[in-house]
Amino acid sequence: MQIKIYRGTHQIGGCVTEIRTATARIIIDMGENLPSADYSFQRQLEIDGVTKGMPDCNAVLITHYHGDHVGMFERVLPNIPLYMGSVAKQIYSVVQNALKNKLNKGNPEKVNNFKEFIVGKSLYFGNVKVTPYTVDHSAFDAYMLLIEAEGKRVLHTGDFRMHGGRGSKMPAIFEKYCKNIDVLITEGTMLSRTGEKVITEHELGLQADKLFRENKYVFALCSSTNIDTIAEFYNAAIKTKKPFIVCEKEFQKEILKIVTQNTTSPFYNFDRQKIYSYGHNLHEFMAEHGFCFLGRTNYITQKAIEAFPNSLLIYSMWSGYLDSNHPAFDEYKSTFVNSALTNGSRMVHLHTSGHASIEEIKQVCKITNARTIIPIHSERPEKLKNLGISGNIVILQDNQDFIVE
Repeated sequence: MQIKIYRGTHQIGGCVTEIRTATARIIIDMGENLPSADYSFQRQLEIDGVTKGMPDCNAVLITHYHGDHVGMFERVLPNIPLYMGSVAKQIYSVVQNALKNKLNKGNPEKVNNFKEFIVGKSLYFGNVKVTPYTVDHSAFDAYMLLIEAEGKRVLHTGDFRMHGGRGSKMPAIFEKYCKNIDVLITEGTMLSRTGEKVITEHELGLQADKLFRENKYVFALCSSTNIDTIAEFYNAAIKTKKPFIVCEKEFQKEILKIVTQNTTSPFYNFDRQKIYSYGHNLHEFMAEHGFCFLGRTNYITQKAIEAFPNSLLIYSMWSGYLDSNHPAFDEYKSTFVNSALTNGSRMVHLHTSGHASIEEIKQVCKITNARTIIPIHSERPEKLKNLGISGNIVILQDNQDFIVE
């Protein structure tokens, strides 16, 4: 069995990993570079038999719907099947529809033709057996993949963590299904963010509850598909009797509807309190009752903030986007936030990472008892060698072949 990481050995996002045997070839993730990352020096990724030439690939398996893991799906050659989780597929289809309708981009038709993972049900490609298991991540319905072939066991974690809504279940899942791993391919995002405090989503919810009680008008900026954080804000709104308002009716409501229809957990049930769609007609209602406004860095949210000066603005995104000294600095987000502050808003940064902390990475390495560990999705993969982890830590370069022995 051979492993090749086309992209992602020394960067966050843009991940593409290949696993090949004598009779099969699969690709895990087909990620686009993060839009604000300084990876402009890299050429467009081309892979023979996958994005160009004659099709020579059994399947492309997508761990979750974030663009840095699925964004290049349109470039996969026809007749190569793409796989994704069922709920993730539905959410990503909504995202692609929105892109098509607003920007004349996106390809919801191709997404609708994706094949679907079933948790714990193995897929077979030649002599390769792939079993998907759900993981806790900021993307809903995210997966890790256990690959078995030629007497070897390879675990690709995808993006994961243990401090989200489903995080407490993760150690038991690794313990039950993912022991005695020959090669662990693990994400290592937080290896380069050692100074960043990681709180649990539950702690985030408790802080949100407190802020909602102390502030009548609350705007919360977060990703429209960060379901755990949205659920914490929604539940805090219910507890504090605040109307919950979204800025884009069809888009955001449809995503939350999909989640509600595909879970039995009350935590993810967005039908327990009415969700309002923002419009000027709501201003009197909002002024009287207060609100939690789930916003985005867009014109609609900007106008709402201008109508309610001196509100609380909860910024629930990674702080690096607002740091002008960081390569991932996002001028649009920064301008948006500065405009809100100029309008009299008070900002609180309330966010937690969608990625495993260093301690969580160490825990997975220990549980899986991995003989070889390959970090990806990291700007500082070499830092994994300084954590006292047993096992052979291998730092690969992009396009380097690794033979599983």
